[in-house]
Amino acid sequence: MRKRTIIGLFILLSICMITGCTKKEEPEKKNIITNGNSAVIYFSATGITEKIAQRIAEYSKSDLIEIIPKEEYTKQDLDYNKDCRANKEQSDSEARPEIKNQIDISTYNTIYLGYPIWWGTNPKIILTLLDTYDFTNKTIIPFCTSGSTDISGSVIDLRNYNTNLTIKDGKRFSANDSDEKIQTFINQYNEVKNEMKVVIQNEEYRIELEDNDTVKQLLNIIPLELQMNELNGNEKYVYLKNPLPTNSKVPERIEKGDVMLFGDNCLVIFYKSFETEYSYTKIGHIDNLPDLGKDSITIELK
Repeated sequence: MRKRTIIGLFILLSICMITGCTKKEEPEKKNIITNGNSAVIYFSATGITEKIAQRIAEYSKSDLIEIIPKEEYTKQDLDYNKDCRANKEQSDSEARPEIKNQIDISTYNTIYLGYPIWWGTNPKIILTLLDTYDFTNKTIIPFCTSGSTDISGSVIDLRNYNTNLTIKDGKRFSANDSDEKIQTFINQYNEVKNEMKVVIQNEEYRIELEDNDTVKQLLNIIPLELQMNELNGNEKYVYLKNPLPTNSKVPERIEKGDVMLFGDNCLVIFYKSFETEYSYTKIGHIDNLPDLGKDSITIELK
């Protein structure tokens, strides 16, 4: 009996050595700190678009969200030489393939929208996405993967499908495009504008902006309507919902009209000049800003 037990244990050990008894190790994932204001939302049936989406998310510090079809696309579904599922959907104006997963876009202001080109345009599941979620007041930056077909036709189709959306021109990528090309694409839509408008007490003023990452991110989340509180008889402040990048320093002197970030989420407008020992990240300056009084105010950034 003991001999049989030993033989059994030997056989079990042999099976473990051949098949592996340890848990399969998952590939190491990069720990990317995202900005919380932008997302890369993509559909990929073969994995090519997914790889580009992952790189765009990494370099733009955006959240990555996959559009998962309720009915997965098989190799046969994508056989364009036959009467396949993809051919039928693309030729049917009413086709709206169901999306399996819930996608929350409420916190994002910028959406990088990725898809392969099918029949010269976007797959119909992208229209399902636009029908299902509210993209109003969001900036959509499309990108596609294709061997040769440009993105412009699909962008025109998306703009015509919903004329209320803000859809940029976007970019076509191939599977092996360089990191430099992807970074150039991201930078194209993150160039710092040199001014922003702010409405204070029904008067519009111009903010001359700094050239820094704080401003770049702030531009991604406007327009904003904010209720600002009074402090110290010289400033109005408000805590933003999401943090911004910082590069704080002590300015020694605050000038009337300075717009600053205190910490990583406290937006401050100073309406008097004074010396300070506190550190701020400068956002910009408002010329000819009047005394804003002692009460809370509502402002609009645009």
